[in-house]
Amino acid sequence: MEEDFVEKILLGASVFRDERSLFPEFLPQKLPRREEEISRLATDFRPLIQKKGSFAINIAITGTAGVGKTAVARYCGKHIKNAAKKKGIAIKFILYNAHTFRTKTSILRNLLTDHFNVTARGFSDEEILGMLVKRLEKDDMRLIITLDEANLLGSDEILSIIHASEVFGIGRSRISTIIICRRTEWRAILNAPLSGHIHDQINIPGYTRDELVDILTYRAQLAFNPGVISEEIIEMVAEIASQTQNARHGIEILLRAGKMADYEHNSEINAENVRRAKVGVYPELRPDVLDDLNDHELLTALGLARRLKHHGITATTINEAYKYYQIACEEKGFKAQSMSAFRKYVSHLDSVGIIGKAVGPLGRGRRGRRARITLYDLPATVLEERVLKILELHNKK
Repeated sequence: MEEDFVEKILLGASVFRDERSLFPEFLPQKLPRREEEISRLATDFRPLIQKKGSFAINIAITGTAGVGKTAVARYCGKHIKNAAKKKGIAIKFILYNAHTFRTKTSILRNLLTDHFNVTARGFSDEEILGMLVKRLEKDDMRLIITLDEANLLGSDEILSIIHASEVFGIGRSRISTIIICRRTEWRAILNAPLSGHIHDQINIPGYTRDELVDILTYRAQLAFNPGVISEEIIEMVAEIASQTQNARHGIEILLRAGKMADYEHNSEINAENVRRAKVGVYPELRPDVLDDLNDHELLTALGLARRLKHHGITATTINEAYKYYQIACEEKGFKAQSMSAFRKYVSHLDSVGIIGKAVGPLGRGRRGRRARITLYDLPATVLEERVLKILELHNKK
């Protein structure tokens, strides 16, 4: 009986044509609204497919979460390989996420072992680089190493990978790099030696509402059966995601809303599905939104969370929150900034959707109207916990 029940679900009707096209790792055939960045990156790598000599090209791609940094790099890597193949040039494109590969050593060992079938165990980094160089020369191959979340490696580790190309000498370099970083982290690790080796820095902006409509419409066509999602529903999702300018946010809402429609045996995605999906992927629940904040923005969030948590209130004022920010700074060993700077931190937290600001009455028994600060879907205790973890990581760096 149970087997029949499970098979009925597995083989039953679904709103999805291919839900995998909404997965984070999916690379679509085209990237709407990123044509300019793709064109620029392709132009940067044009010398790589010239037969006369070989060049080391090092490009940085920066931007906030969900703006397509990794997708642009992967998309270009695929087409660079195809174009090079047509000219009889072999290029290998390999992407490493520093969340998984935390050191230069782990990247080099994986490169040699998994991609060139050469045992790297027991060798130093310099020996591994030498073996890699010889293998690339033997195979007459060029290598593009893409380092995602590169700030986790640090500038010294990134530089040592870039320097590997110098082993070949001028005109014979075979190792190029694409460095992917959020803007704030990139500024933190960009020193003079690293800056001197970067040939171009591509800053990718956040998406506008209209751009998100185009992107979500394209993804919906790939993911859902005809008639499942209307233009109005896509515009609703785009409006939500436009608050963070984050396409991944909108794509995840589409995926969850489709799942909810399937759970409810609906043939279409409705507004209630979207509203419920939004709660599950709302930006303040995403660690990468907090990860993109600087120390004082995090301390502002910490102060706000503690003010709201300790008193069980729904909203607070700038002046009241500033006192808790000052206490948080003292606790963590930071010098509290001025009230005007604090207001800017609060405005930024509001702009990325972590908090909300509104003008209203101060509350029971209190007269007047002021700008009030509140949290929407994220509990103050959860915000406090996550901010403390990120600050702890910052202190370890």
